[in-house]
Amino acid sequence: MSRLEDYEWMLRYLKILDPINAKIIEGLGKHDPRNLFSLAKKIGLPPTTLAFRVKRLLNEGFLRIGAKLNLPKLGLMKAVLIADANRRHEETLLKVIENVGYWSYIARCYGKFNGFYALFSFPTEYKTALEDYFEKVNRLGAISNFVLSWTTNVFEVAPNFEWFDFKHKAWNFPWQKWVSEVLRSSERLPKHLADPKSYEVEVDFKDLLILKELEKNGLENFTQLAKVVKITPQGVRHRFHQHVAKRNLIAGYDIAIFPYPLQASDLCAFVFDFPNEHALAKFAHSLTDKPFVVSYAKVIGKNSLLVNFYVPKTEFSNFLTSLNSLTVEEIIQDFMYVFVDIPSFKRQTVSYEYFHEGRWVYDHAEQIKKLTKMIPLKLKAHASSQ
Repeated sequence: MSRLEDYEWMLRYLKILDPINAKIIEGLGKHDPRNLFSLAKKIGLPPTTLAFRVKRLLNEGFLRIGAKLNLPKLGLMKAVLIADANRRHEETLLKVIENVGYWSYIARCYGKFNGFYALFSFPTEYKTALEDYFEKVNRLGAISNFVLSWTTNVFEVAPNFEWFDFKHKAWNFPWQKWVSEVLRSSERLPKHLADPKSYEVEVDFKDLLILKELEKNGLENFTQLAKVVKITPQGVRHRFHQHVAKRNLIAGYDIAIFPYPLQASDLCAFVFDFPNEHALAKFAHSLTDKPFVVSYAKVIGKNSLLVNFYVPKTEFSNFLTSLNSLTVEEIIQDFMYVFVDIPSFKRQTVSYEYFHEGRWVYDHAEQIKKLTKMIPLKLKAHASSQ
């Protein structure tokens, strides 16, 4: 998107961002977006008004609604990779990441690591295989450094307009107020950040077909889903209620909306380390309703959080000052971050194509074989000489 297109988009967005649409967007994030009648009742709007406005927001590209899968119930773990590419070999690293399969998101990143930021939804039983794969990538010279973290489900933060001034059509950022909130927040870890107790597979192939379509469009109707799953709409309805909903296979819905212009903002991926679980909990509790927070997840077995922030460039230094204040207060022990390049962003749904006869398939030996062929000889030679 060009600067002119971005500016025009923002003017249209600000025009439609009235208190009613804001209430609708917030409501979609707090309640089940598939049940618009129930949502209309909860937020106090006529169902016809709600349906019309939601359809308009979707059609004009201001809003996207996608299901977030409860990965442990699918036998999958979330892994986050931040990798530093060797110079002039970014395309090689991209192919290497895609080769392993099971990736959800990939984007270029800059800063402490100049390479790629990627998320995987990977079979739990092959956890050590993914770790070995990227150790091999490192030894072959495709990356010079990397961090691979296993996390809880990613918690998507619902849109919130508490900091938006509707009269002046502008955002306010009371950073000190946020710092104060962190300091007085609860020390009890939020339930959605607790380490999963099991990773049993509770789906079959048809369930996965439904889930991957709902990842793309959380409001997809049963008739359209039936065409993909190749059963009747009544069969899809039964599966949705008796399998998907009853087994809690959906962890929530991602209500994706950019609150401020892409060209004037930064998407950043942060890794925070905390001195203890109490400090982590205080910080996490403050993130659940902030307009600058996109998503976050806890690193399994550690007092660490991975958080994606979306911050206007003019506010970024103030944001860092706030984080430094929390470091002085001994809430944060340490942190690092990279800038994520939104235009390079690639995404795909759950890797249903690797699911056979009730289990996930991953041939580690074959993937290593393909990996070795991908790495240019000069990279291998340079790596072996180190």
